[in-house]
Amino acid sequence: MKIKSEKGITNIDITVSIILITLFVAIIATLMYNINANSGSVERRSIATNYAINEIESLKAQNFDELEETVEPNEFEDILENEKPTGYAKKVTIIDYANLEENKDDDTIVPGLVKKVTVEISYKDGNTTQTIDLSTVIAKNS
Repeated sequence: MKIKSEKGITNIDITVSIILITLFVAIIATLMYNINANSGSVERRSIATNYAINEIESLKAQNFDELEETVEPNEFEDILENEKPTGYAKKVTIIDYANLEENKDDDTIVPGLVKKVTVEISYKDGNTTQTIDLSTVIAKNS
């Protein structure tokens, strides 16, 4: 009687190994794609935040009396670098603190002393438009 030798590998062993390797490679590829997509999104958000901060700092550096209230509706305008569009747009809103909706009935707030500045930065992230908005108040120096 002959006993079959169990040396070597079978077709089932090869098939299972190929399936496991394929699954592993697919999972790693998906993770790499998601990491890359998320890092690009974070980078665009960071750039938009920097544009908003720079705009607020620029407004703070101006003379308080030159900061005129925004007439609604205010539209987004492209942000240019070296006269070329960056893919980002900004909208700046300046409102006297006394004219804010929540302060209209408060007689204790003196107009012309504090202004609320809101900077909105809009940009495309894939198929969607994202918006970053930062607000601050600027007070008149005596």
